[in-house]
Amino acid sequence: MLWGLWLAAFAAESVAVALWSARLQKSRGQLSVLTEKFSRVNRERAEASGQIKAQSQEMKFLQSLPNLLPKDKGYLRTQRAIAEEVEALRRKLSGRLRGRLYVVVDAKAEKLYLERGFRILMQADCSVGRGELLVDKKTGRRWRFTTPLGEFHVLAKAANPLWRKPDWAYVEDGQPIPPPDSPERIVSGELGAYLLSLGDGYLIHGVKDEKTLGRPASHGCVHLGAAPLKQLYDAAPVGTPVFIIE
Repeated sequence: MLWGLWLAAFAAESVAVALWSARLQKSRGQLSVLTEKFSRVNRERAEASGQIKAQSQEMKFLQSLPNLLPKDKGYLRTQRAIAEEVEALRRKLSGRLRGRLYVVVDAKAEKLYLERGFRILMQADCSVGRGELLVDKKTGRRWRFTTPLGEFHVLAKAANPLWRKPDWAYVEDGQPIPPPDSPERIVSGELGAYLLSLGDGYLIHGVKDEKTLGRPASHGCVHLGAAPLKQLYDAAPVGTPVFIIE
């Protein structure tokens, strides 16, 4: 009798152990699935973190680069390179000019500097010749709109200047060319409030649309915005050297 009861109890305990073992195996399976899922999530998070870190490093690298100037030319020219070239020119000129006032126009950077010795008094965006070729189909005459390089001087200054419209302006507009002494050639408001003449028809003067500054946009003259033009006009007397470099 006792033996039978013991067998029954043993059987019941065995069933309980079997059930517990089955539940344990199921729990282990679920734990394994959760562990794998957790590992996968961690791997994906690590990959995402790596991508974010790489993108952050790339962004920091790009932000550390100097801006490229000008943007619409086929060469790379950094602000640092421009500054180094201008600094070298300034050192070269300052010894010869011995503290005199002078102007530097960097035709590649589209920048104008007013300097005295080593000291920059003013700097501003400018525009120089856009380099295009214009041909008069009737006469075959040709004009290349470039700004000459070299050493010049301020030969004359004028406030509220009038523009004597040249032949190429009529050809460019598709209009008939009037006689040289025609009063219709005299136009006001085209040159801004001031001009500084460098000779041979080349001027430093204002521009109607200041959005064109900082890129080659002129017919050969040097364009300046209204504020820096006024400052240059007031500060640079007749005779001031002007160096146009590239």
